[in-house]
Amino acid sequence: MEAHELEQLLNKVGGKFKLVVLCQKRMRELQRGLPKLVLTDSSNQWEVVSKEIMGSKVDLMMGEEADQMRKELAARESEEAGEGEAKGEPAKLPAKAPEQSK
Repeated sequence: MEAHELEQLLNKVGGKFKLVVLCQKRMRELQRGLPKLVLTDSSNQWEVVSKEIMGSKVDLMMGEEADQMRKELAARESEEAGEGEAKGEPAKLPAKAPEQSK
């Protein structure tokens, strides 16, 4: 990666720490099988993640905003589990809340 491309990523995200955390979290999601959010033939995760960041497809949520999102996801999962039990479907184990990257 060229220096000006790295500088653009740093400016887009807001600093080195945020860029490292965002890349790490998004790469972990890609390793777990979540789909790419940009069209690319590259299998290089760094290229995929950097294109997603520059295309404003992912963002790092922190603080109260992240806490609120986690609560909403947990509530949604509880509702879905309750609906499944009402229909006679076997109860599912609660899913771990996905790491936030938007």
